[in-house]
Amino acid sequence: MSNLVIVQKRNYVGVLTLNRPQALNAIDDVLQNQILDVLEKWKFDSRIYIILINSSSERAFCAGGDIRKIADLVRSGKRQKGLEIFKYNYVLANYILHYSKPIISVMDGITMGGGIGLGAFATYRFVTERSILAMPEVMIGLTPDAGSSFLFQNAPGFSGLRAMLTGQRFNGNTAIKLGFADYMIYSSELELFLQKLTELQPNEINFFLSTYKQSYEFDNKTLKQIADIYQASSVAKIIEKLRKSKYNWAVCDFKTILKACPFSLEVTYRAWHLKLPTQEAVLTRDLLLISHLIQRADFLEGVRAAIIDKDHNPKWNQAPISESEINSCFDY
Repeated sequence: MSNLVIVQKRNYVGVLTLNRPQALNAIDDVLQNQILDVLEKWKFDSRIYIILINSSSERAFCAGGDIRKIADLVRSGKRQKGLEIFKYNYVLANYILHYSKPIISVMDGITMGGGIGLGAFATYRFVTERSILAMPEVMIGLTPDAGSSFLFQNAPGFSGLRAMLTGQRFNGNTAIKLGFADYMIYSSELELFLQKLTELQPNEINFFLSTYKQSYEFDNKTLKQIADIYQASSVAKIIEKLRKSKYNWAVCDFKTILKACPFSLEVTYRAWHLKLPTQEAVLTRDLLLISHLIQRADFLEGVRAAIIDKDHNPKWNQAPISESEINSCFDY
């Protein structure tokens, strides 16, 4: 096994450290298989009571799938291979969700895409003051995936829809408000936290972790303002409300949403409103949506503008979007 993951057994705690810092721990088949291999073995290890997943890098927990690699595969006609990379992220998210032992995720630093699936479906979801979470897929011609729309659809009011349509980055406090995390810790305390955790007996762990739990919430005024804008019958009406709004945050949202892929906005708006009952159902739909979206020219153009040339000036397809086009993305 290569050193893409660092594996430690410390008393009753299994520590799995992601160690692909040059790629911000982006998940490919090799990294996914290594994570699954370790977790599968620990399922049957009676000495391991709880698992902690963290990163060797201060910069990122996990940036999700390797989008540049996916775009290269799609460009060369290997769309199915590109889709496989998304599958790696989804399989891992589903595995974490149903794992038989409690898992602590420490989403310190950048956490996006499949990193959300890896971290935000754990039993104990930690963030720090360095946490930067986001699902910015609308900016590259895709839609928030890896099961994230299940969390966004259950976020208070219309805050989740706003986050999906703007692709906004949010810090640890907001991650807790949106329902992506439950526990807050300062990054400077992480080493001591792990040391204390590994010194405990299993029956002491839950109380220890509970001391870090937070319940940050959006205030009613903020939720009302968001609803004033985002409770609308179409994306076009949301954009028009943003254009006319005097809220400071809405002025920023307006500038941001205009940079997003128009077709991605329509698909994302539809996905948020078509609420599904389970994370598994959302993951199944995510794969369907992504399989359609990576075939569109907007995806390669979005990757070019955001990741390759970095001019952040994508030339989106401006053709009118038909209802049948959107419907086809949701056609199982």
